[in-house]
Amino acid sequence: MASNQKANFAELINDSRKNIQDSFKRSHEALQIRERILLSRIDQIEDDYNKNTKEIQELLESLNNIKSISSNTLKSNKVTDTREGVITLINSKITELTTETDSFIEFKWDYLFEKDIEQLGNIKLNDQTNIPPTRNFSPQVKPVIPDYKAKQLPTNYCCKKSSSLKSPGELNNSRCIAVDYKTENIYVADMANNRIQVFTCNGDYLFMFSEKVCFPVGICISENNVFVAQHGSSCVCEYELDGKLVKSAGAQGSGELQFSSPHGLTTSARTNNLYICDYNNNRVQVLTQDLEFHSMLGIGLFSKPRDVKISRDRVLVLDSSDPCIFVFNSNHKLMNRLITHGSDKQVVCSYSFDIDREYNIIMSDYTNHCVYVFNQEGEQIHKFGKNGQGIGEFVNPFGIVLDNTGHIIVVCQKDTGCLQFF
Repeated sequence: MASNQKANFAELINDSRKNIQDSFKRSHEALQIRERILLSRIDQIEDDYNKNTKEIQELLESLNNIKSISSNTLKSNKVTDTREGVITLINSKITELTTETDSFIEFKWDYLFEKDIEQLGNIKLNDQTNIPPTRNFSPQVKPVIPDYKAKQLPTNYCCKKSSSLKSPGELNNSRCIAVDYKTENIYVADMANNRIQVFTCNGDYLFMFSEKVCFPVGICISENNVFVAQHGSSCVCEYELDGKLVKSAGAQGSGELQFSSPHGLTTSARTNNLYICDYNNNRVQVLTQDLEFHSMLGIGLFSKPRDVKISRDRVLVLDSSDPCIFVFNSNHKLMNRLITHGSDKQVVCSYSFDIDREYNIIMSDYTNHCVYVFNQEGEQIHKFGKNGQGIGEFVNPFGIVLDNTGHIIVVCQKDTGCLQFF
C-alpha cells in the first residue's frame, strides 16, 4: 500500500514538473511571437515619425525663405499684411503637425505596450494558432517584395566556374544556396567539390567550411546554425555559421532517422523542428532541434520530394513527380496540391524554390533554363531567363533563394557555375 502511494506521488510530481515546463515553454514561444510583431510595429512608428519630421523641416525652410524674400523686396503694407498671413498659416501648420506627431507617438506607444502586451495572455499555441509568416527574417530586417517584371537581367553576375584545382570561390555542380539574413552572407552547397562555401551579398568569396561534406544537396540556415543534407553519407549535419560541426544524425536506410538521398530541408520558427526531404524514400522526415526523430510527413503521397519550405504555419513540399507542391497545415494534414505548370502547360522541372512575403512561389526550372513565379494558387505570374551562358541566361539553374533586399539569387548546376543576382 505504501509502495503504491509512493509511486503515485512520484508520478504526480513528474507530471507537475512537466506541466510547469510546458507552460513556460508556451509562454516563451508566445513572447517571441509578440516580440516580432511589436518590433515590426515600432519600425512603422519610426517611419511615420520621420516622415512628419521631414515635412515640418520643409515647412520651416519655406517659412525662412518667405521671411527673407519679404524683408528684401516687399515694402507695401498690403503685401506685408499678406506676408504675415502666410507666415501665420505656416506656423499654424507646423504646430498642428508637431502636435499630431507627438500625440501619434504617445498613442501608438501606449497601444503597443499596454493593450498588445495585455492580450499576450490570450495567445494559445495550439494547432489553430494564427502566427505571422514563419520565414526566418531577423526582426531588424525589412524584406523587400521583388519587382518580378523588372527582373530580366541580373544586377550582379559572378562567374564561379570550377577548375581541376578546386580553388576557393569556384563552384562545381552546385545544387542549393541559403542566405543568413543577419549578415546577408550567402552559403552555397558546392556539391561536386564536397564543400560549403560562403560569399558576401555581392558574390565575393569569404571562406569555406573546414569540415569536408559528402555531396551536399540541401542547405538551410536557422538563427545561428547551418543545416546541410548530405547525399553521399545519407545524413544531416548541423554547423555553426563559421563552419564548425555541432552534430550529425542519420544513416542509410528506410527507417526512422534513416535516409535515402536526403535533399531540401528547412526549420520551423514555431517549433524549431527540422523538415528534411527524404528523396528516395518518398517522404519528409521531421526531426527535433536536437536532431532526434519526431515524425514523418506525406507517406503514400510523394514521389521524389526535393524541397520543403514553411510559411504562415503551412508546410510546402515540392514533389518532382508531376511536378507539384503539396501544402499541409501545422497538423500535417493535406490542405492543397498546386500543379506548377508554366505557360502553354510547360512542365516545370524544379530542384528548389523560395517564398516571398506575399507568399508567391519563386521556382528554378533546370530543364527549361528559366525562373518561374507562381502565386499562392499555383498560377504563373512571371517568368524570366533562357538557355545560354551569358548574363541573364542559365544552364540548368538549381539553387534559388531570396535575400532581404528583394534580389533573387540563382546558382547554376552546369557549365557556367555562376551566381546571378536578379
